[in-house]
Amino acid sequence: MPSFCCGTSVGGRVRRTSTNGQEEFAILYRAWWPIGAAFLAGHGKDKDQATFRIAVCEEADEELGLKVLEATKVVTVHLPNLCSAPPTDAFASPGHLWTVFDLEVAPDARLLPDPEETRGAEWVTGDRLKEMAAATIAFAHTGHPADEQPSDSLEAVWVELCHRLGDITVSDTDRAAVRRLYSSPPPEYYRGGRPASSR
Repeated sequence: MPSFCCGTSVGGRVRRTSTNGQEEFAILYRAWWPIGAAFLAGHGKDKDQATFRIAVCEEADEELGLKVLEATKVVTVHLPNLCSAPPTDAFASPGHLWTVFDLEVAPDARLLPDPEETRGAEWVTGDRLKEMAAATIAFAHTGHPADEQPSDSLEAVWVELCHRLGDITVSDTDRAAVRRLYSSPPPEYYRGGRPASSR
């Protein structure tokens, strides 16, 4: 993780069809800020990666032990989400320029979540993804601080990204409520060493 945020993020949507014919998504549970379950993601330029495609493939391997066969860019958007790395004063606007990819992996690929960066991972159905998003939305409307978000709900920025990807449908009112969560700073910015667990 960089000393300062590089202002870019890559995300990877990994899907498969289960034995009963349902579409499933690879989800990991973050070990630190931001809180929640999420698709794989990371900074796009924190290790001088040549391209965002290379960066997302590295994240797939690092976070979930997945070898990417094909990466197709599906969404590019700037969002004001704050991560655990402090933003640099050079940013015109805090947040991240997101580049999200559909990632193809082997049909029999196993999830091997990183034991330090995650609290585990699993395949979830589209219905379960919607339930996780609904939990985040309900929490957002309580007005409680972002660092109290339930750890098994969907990471706030992924509510917005999954809406843009078409995996869930979220009203403008709910999107605005969730935006408050993902634009909130962490309780403490990471400045070296291992970040503290988010619970």
